[in-house]
Amino acid sequence: MLEIFYQKEVAEVTKNFEVDPEKGLSKEEAKKVLQEHGRNKLEEHEGKSVWEIILAQINNPVVYLLVAAAVLAFTMGDFAEGIAITVVLLVNTIIGFWMEYQAQQSMQAIKEIDKVKANVLREGKEEEIDAEEVVPGDILIVTAGDLIAADARVIEATEFKVDEAALTGESVPVDKKPEVIQEEKQVADRKNMVYKGTPVTGGKGKAIVVATGMNTEMGSISALVQDQEASQTPLDKKLNKLTKVLIYVILGLAVAFFAFGYLAGKDVYLLVQTAIAWAIAAIPEGLPIVASIALARGMLRLSKKNVLIKRLSAVETLGETTVIFTDKTGTLTKNELTVKAFSIPGDNYWKVNWKEYQPKLSDAENAEDQDNFQALFKISVLANDASLQEEDNDAKGDPLEIALLNFTKAFNEEKFQEHQKLERKLHDPFDSDAMVMGAVYEVEEGFYMAGKGSADKILERSKKILVHGEEKEFTEEDKKEWLEKNDQLSKDGLRVLGFGYKELKELPQGEAEEDFLYELVFAGLVGFIDPPRKEVENSMDNTKNAGIKVVMVTGDHPGTAQNVAKEVHLASEEDDQENVVHGKDLGEKLNKDAKKLLATKVFSRVTPEQKLKLIEFYQEHGEIVGMTGDGVNDAPALKKADIGIAMGKRGTQVAQEVADVVLKDDAFQSIELAIEQGRIIFENIRKFVVYQLSYHLSEIIIIALMSFTLFVLPILPLQLLFLNLLSDVFPALALGIGRGNPGVMDLPPKDPEEPIITKKNWTQIAVYGLIIATSVSGAYLYAHFVWNSPEDITNNIAFFSLAFSQFLHVFNMRDGTEPFFNNQVTRNKYVWMAVALCFATVIVAYFIPGLADVFNFQDLETRVWVLIAIASLLPSVVIQLIKFIKKDF
Repeated sequence: MLEIFYQKEVAEVTKNFEVDPEKGLSKEEAKKVLQEHGRNKLEEHEGKSVWEIILAQINNPVVYLLVAAAVLAFTMGDFAEGIAITVVLLVNTIIGFWMEYQAQQSMQAIKEIDKVKANVLREGKEEEIDAEEVVPGDILIVTAGDLIAADARVIEATEFKVDEAALTGESVPVDKKPEVIQEEKQVADRKNMVYKGTPVTGGKGKAIVVATGMNTEMGSISALVQDQEASQTPLDKKLNKLTKVLIYVILGLAVAFFAFGYLAGKDVYLLVQTAIAWAIAAIPEGLPIVASIALARGMLRLSKKNVLIKRLSAVETLGETTVIFTDKTGTLTKNELTVKAFSIPGDNYWKVNWKEYQPKLSDAENAEDQDNFQALFKISVLANDASLQEEDNDAKGDPLEIALLNFTKAFNEEKFQEHQKLERKLHDPFDSDAMVMGAVYEVEEGFYMAGKGSADKILERSKKILVHGEEKEFTEEDKKEWLEKNDQLSKDGLRVLGFGYKELKELPQGEAEEDFLYELVFAGLVGFIDPPRKEVENSMDNTKNAGIKVVMVTGDHPGTAQNVAKEVHLASEEDDQENVVHGKDLGEKLNKDAKKLLATKVFSRVTPEQKLKLIEFYQEHGEIVGMTGDGVNDAPALKKADIGIAMGKRGTQVAQEVADVVLKDDAFQSIELAIEQGRIIFENIRKFVVYQLSYHLSEIIIIALMSFTLFVLPILPLQLLFLNLLSDVFPALALGIGRGNPGVMDLPPKDPEEPIITKKNWTQIAVYGLIIATSVSGAYLYAHFVWNSPEDITNNIAFFSLAFSQFLHVFNMRDGTEPFFNNQVTRNKYVWMAVALCFATVIVAYFIPGLADVFNFQDLETRVWVLIAIASLLPSVVIQLIKFIKKDF
């Protein structure tokens, strides 16, 4: 619909809506159209209810198994076991619910944009109405400071400028004109259209509304956000895959034991009890809890470093990210224009070092070059309608003019103040047709005319040129050379203005007062850029070293995007424009040249729909995609990406609400910190999963061995649950919140398909589990056959031997390459606290009569405690010897 209107003449548009642009709609007509098209607001979609959030927390296989075990325990009358399992479920659900409750307002921010007023023409009179009542055909009257209420075709414009950064990524306000556009253009290039939710930064305009509500560009983006379903995170996928393996193991053992026991005529209740024991032994009850708490701990750490995580699993997903799609404006750059370069007659070209905010004037070796620069300096201050407020350090006016004032003041404040004190006598404001502006000031020797504007227009109005401080004739050949310099600067991604002046003895009179910028002395060109953030360059290098690819996806101009990419080391100086893919060419390349597209570093003039296609394209090729952004136009892509990262300061509320991560300081380096923390957390999760599964495997082996040979249950289900609640939570949690390996960012990202538990980890689990099971079973069998101990005593030997060996097993989780006494585990104070707590809890339970009876604890002789001590210490001794011999184990 909009494609048609920007290509139509104003008369055609007004005829289409049957409206007089001087009178607007009548109240009756407006009421009728409102009934037909509906209110000018975006569709409201309710977030998840509290019950839906709770359901999401319990919707995984581990929880299903625990529920089944609890039901079975209650059915068999084992209420203590049933209650204990229920507590585990409740704790896990509460943690997940509490941490993720804040992530349900993704559309609320967009609705806030609608709460504005609009000035429209109704029956020939200007009237302020609620923006929701604006209808197609309404004539909008807008001035600086207004928010555009609906998508509209411009019909009148006076120095009319609109900031469309949030919608298109373009950092510079767009000049709006009513002239028809013949060829097809993207949103960012439709100069005769204004869009809902964008602010007017200058001038005034009149426009006819062509789309409202969900039919606007903002509505299209809103629909895209609603349509995107958040993908299941890699961590969730891997935990669920791991759980399925455990389910198959449990079912296989249970079926085999039932069949074997039933055929042998064994008691059915014993068989059921053993099945429950196996379920408890095989299921790492604490896995959901520890994973949630470890991720929550990572969230808290990152929040102290200005990184707000809104979804638990997002922390781990950051650690798996292989590609980061980054916006340019406000993410890699400051979103504020800055003077970048001077091109002065005499073949001098100076670049401004934006890091130090000083030009390299040392390259100018003589006073004449200084004269040229001083001329540009003076014009920058005088041909300027912006203002700097010293009290609150605020600035008002056109961003280009603010950039000139900021530069001149920072470079030489004394000279800046001197020029500012001159009295302005005449003013020729900027006009979108003339493309120039200027002013005349009174000076000691007469009057000084200063002008700036589009380079080609200033060149047209110039008669002389200032070379080495001397005014010379400016030939047409010279002007062609300067036009070429202007084109080159523009190709480098700079916005360029031409500067000229003229010294007068008297003020222009008559018609010349209205348009006096003629016969100027050309002083040179100034280039502007939205400069990169200081810290981005270093963070970009670190991110690359970590094996993560960074891709710029922006709605900005290709030259500007390429220039910024080189500045921040995203692209090299050798990279040319062929490494930039324009949005209009993206569809063809997606279908034809996947390999080249995956190697592309910069995508320019990209629409919100195209960002979504790019993310899907990379995801289809096995990449874990992180997307950064700050504008409304970024919202759909932020939601679609595996990890959406929004800017907290400059970011729109829409972007922040749909993202998984919000950078409170807008710093790209915070992404680096978040990725590092994500990697550490994943390694910690892997460590505690190996820890948990290895001793759970030992429990399975012990129960299976005794059940299939002696047909006794060596450890009771309630004892197992008590033991696992201690080991699964405290030592495992201590591992989960460790500080990790400081060199984790020197490693490449993991293969996205790599499971939590690799083949090497399974080998470790098998070896660890077998060693622990052998030691504990050996103690049990020794007491049974050598000492002829009763079943209650052998049960206690098995329980305490297994308990203490499990607690000490946490120290076996060090990397084989680390020292025995000084490693990630021993440096973790929480590990020592967890082990001490577990030992203390078991000992207290042993000595308290009521608890001792519940857990079937007996009074044990000294020789029994010696046997338990040997069986408990032996696994750690053997495992540490293996690590000493085989470093990579």
